[in-house]
Parts: sequence; structure tokens; C-alpha cells
Amino acid sequence: MLDPEQTLYVYELKGGVPPAYLDLDGLLGVWPEADYTYLFFTSPAEAILESFFQQHPEFSLTRHYQMPYGQWQQLAAQEPLIIDRFSIITRQQSVELKPGEILLWIDPGVIFGSGLHPTTRGCLRALSQLYAEARPVRVLDLGTGTGILAIAAAKLGAEQVEALDLNPMAISTAAANCERNGVKDVVRLIRGDARDQLPEAELLCVNIHFDFLETFLGSSAVCRYRWAIVGGFLKEKLPKVRVLLPSCAVVKEPVLEEKGWITLIVEMEAASKQ
Repeated sequence: MLDPEQTLYVYELKGGVPPAYLDLDGLLGVWPEADYTYLFFTSPAEAILESFFQQHPEFSLTRHYQMPYGQWQQLAAQEPLIIDRFSIITRQQSVELKPGEILLWIDPGVIFGSGLHPTTRGCLRALSQLYAEARPVRVLDLGTGTGILAIAAAKLGAEQVEALDLNPMAISTAAANCERNGVKDVVRLIRGDARDQLPEAELLCVNIHFDFLETFLGSSAVCRYRWAIVGGFLKEKLPKVRVLLPSCAVVKEPVLEEKGWITLIVEMEAASKQ
């Protein structure tokens, strides 16, 4: 975990920047948030970003600031963070678990997936709900980030989890978190693009920005999975997401919502009959 006093240089860009564009010198991490992308560096990066904007004028800098890492990642002050049956910590410590609680030790660095954001929280709740009713053995986690959803699925009973992310920093962060949680033999990390050919699984977890969901959800490939947990979009996008989902998809009602962010539990009728 970074030193809480380590200075972060944070740059807010307008627009959802594709990970493939973010091969930038000194980039520490990326945080997508609705229509913005936050880039983190440990030293000033104005010159690096000036070159980036020349290559990609469709994006623009809206503001930048610096702060201690401890101010950005405030999870430690709230530990353990309780989300449904999960108890989340960011550093090794003694935690008294209640019966049925599951400990997740997640050091997020500056990678998305600490448990603070409503989309991550919603997906954790959805996993807990689904595993209370069913037992998906094989899980695919797209855009794994810190690996938190993949690790949660493994601890809920999944026997094989494949977790994919395009960001190499996310893969290394997730690998360390899998080691901390004792699931490195269950979770296989893959650096790759979620638009490529995807592995087989029973449960698909996809908590990615809406631009990706918009193209992915309408694909017939979604029907290959028996269940899907879908997050990463605001309530205003829910009608469009319902339209995008293929005819095989049945959304469990009521949908999960926190602070305007939506998470869906979806069952594929065709797959469930196989």
C-alpha cells in the first residue's frame, strides 16, 4: 500500500479514455467516473499530458490537483468496511468476523475497486445474493481492477475464476490481492481486451464504463452465460440497458441501486435450460 503521505498528482480528463490510450510514462493508476477519467501520477505530468492531448484532441483537461494518498483512498479510516456479508480491509489486521462473514483484504493502490464506489458495492451485493440462491462454479470477471469481485466469487465458492483487464497495473494489483486472500490457485488473471474472444463461464461479472456496455450487452455472446452481474452505469441509463440486453436475458427485480448507480442480476433463459 502507498504511504498515506505520498503526494498524488491527479488529473481530471473530460471523457472516457480507452485503456489502450493510456500507455503514459509515470502513470500510477486510472479511475473512470461517469463521463470523466482521473489519471494519477507521483510527480507532475503536465508535459506528458500536453503530448497526449496533441495526439488525442477529443479529450481535454478539466482540472488538476494534488493530495496525499491517504486523502484519496479513505478506506482505512472506515475499516472494516461491511458490504452485505463481506468485511473489507486494506491492510493486515485482526478482524473479528461474525458467522457467515467473508474477509476481503484489498490493497487498491489507485486502481478501481476498493469497495467505496457504489458500482463495486452493488456488484458485491449482487454476488452475495446470487450465491445465496445458486452456485456458479466458473466465473468470468471483465475489467477486474483490483480483483475484488473475482476474489469475492472465489471466496463464495467458485472453483474457477478468470479475471480480465487491459491495464497491466490492474493485473499486478489484482495478483497481489489474490495472493493476500489465498485464492491465487482459483483466480487466473488475463491481460486482454474484453472485446476479444472471451472464456467460457457460468457467471459473467461486468462492471465497466457505459461506453463498453453499450456495445457489449447487445451481443449474442452474452447468452452463452447462465447469469450476469452488470454494473457501471447510472439510473438514467437503465431504460437503454434494458433495451440493449438480448432477448434471452431476464433481469431480477428489483434492481440494486445506490446513489444513482445501478447493478443488475441477469439470468439467461436459453443457458439455464441447457
